[in-house]
Amino acid sequence: MMRFSIISFLFAGIFIMAVSCQSRVHPTLQAHYPDPVISDAVAQVSPDSIRTWIEELVAFHTRHTLSTQTDPERGIGAAVRYIASRCEAWGRHSEGVRPAPRVEVIYYTVGEEGGRYDRVLKAPQVMVTLPGTKAEREILLSAHIDTRVADVMDSTAFAPGANDDGSGLACLLEVVRILSVVPLEQTVKCLFVSGEEQGLDGSRYMAARAKAEGWPIEAMINNDMIGNAVASGTGMKEDHKVRVFSESRSGEDSNPRQLARYIKETAGIYVPDQEVKLIYRNDRYRRSGDHTPFLREGFTAVRMSEYCENYDRTHQDVRTENGIDYGDLLSGVDIPSLTRNIRINLATVMNLAQSPARPENVRIANARELENHTVLAWDPVNPSVSYEILFRETDQPEWQVLGTVAAGEAPSFQCPYSKDNYFFAVRTLSATGNPSLAAVCRN
Repeated sequence: MMRFSIISFLFAGIFIMAVSCQSRVHPTLQAHYPDPVISDAVAQVSPDSIRTWIEELVAFHTRHTLSTQTDPERGIGAAVRYIASRCEAWGRHSEGVRPAPRVEVIYYTVGEEGGRYDRVLKAPQVMVTLPGTKAEREILLSAHIDTRVADVMDSTAFAPGANDDGSGLACLLEVVRILSVVPLEQTVKCLFVSGEEQGLDGSRYMAARAKAEGWPIEAMINNDMIGNAVASGTGMKEDHKVRVFSESRSGEDSNPRQLARYIKETAGIYVPDQEVKLIYRNDRYRRSGDHTPFLREGFTAVRMSEYCENYDRTHQDVRTENGIDYGDLLSGVDIPSLTRNIRINLATVMNLAQSPARPENVRIANARELENHTVLAWDPVNPSVSYEILFRETDQPEWQVLGTVAAGEAPSFQCPYSKDNYFFAVRTLSATGNPSLAAVCRN
């Protein structure tokens, strides 16, 4: 009996050691402790404020790109002035706390090539820049101001745009409101673009300008329709899921895919009751969003969108037929779900803005050797940052943590896993544990 007990005890000890080693080598990415500054900011996202922003945006009757710019209460001109004045007012509270936000109303020409325009005019949009204390990199959020009904040329009909894209605008307004008094190391820009319904014209203008002026964009997240929870036709309700669309023209490990995984990871830490579903496509069938022009200019960009769409509300004239409500009204916006989606945006932006630059030239140092262990190496970022080594099996979509390299140590890592069986990546960690985007080993 004693012999059995000793053997059982020894076996149990070996089993516990094995489990301990396994959990040490393979912790989930959600194991990072939350940054208390981010947690506090996320808690400040207000459902009441979100509802107010959408109500006030809907009150402009239409925000169509071709709608009036001179009426004080209706049209895109009034909406642009509203967004700018809101952001300017919040910026006045930043004095002594962080560099003051810059609010710019930007005009660009539309209609010169016809298309979905019947005239040539200067269309307005808004850019709000929240400068970082270091300002080496930029993180962009976007949403579109303009709305439409069934007739894309109708610039006077009631086009409330509560969800498309009042939900995205509410996201950006909340981010500006909260971050106006939160200092961050890297710059955040919020782009309230127009011309989306006419062919992504506002974002095409901004993406081309960013490329020409050399903006150091690290990541761009487009928020378009992030507030609906019930699918038309099927009645399916998914209020605790949100999609992130990411394109890849270079396999599964493109930069947009790394950003999408980063958003999912960040949500798991700061908004665990909202599941991020990674959709490995640029966008939905037969449609496109304001992230696409940035992708085409070579920037890292993704789209966030609700999991279920309601086609009875999107691009519809406001009416009721056979007991079905049509049109993009506030009644079709799920405020609690939208609140969670905005929190994901805010947490992601803050996490990236506090992270160090990601490492360059990540490589397998023993790529030419027939060995079962793998040696990784990379160019050091700076002596004060530590590094986290990531890996995943080739048929798996998400990274796991393999190990860490402390600040000041040589930029290399050896592991007993075959380079034939896994993908590897390295990322930096700030002193408070904010991770950079993953830099994938390319050889």
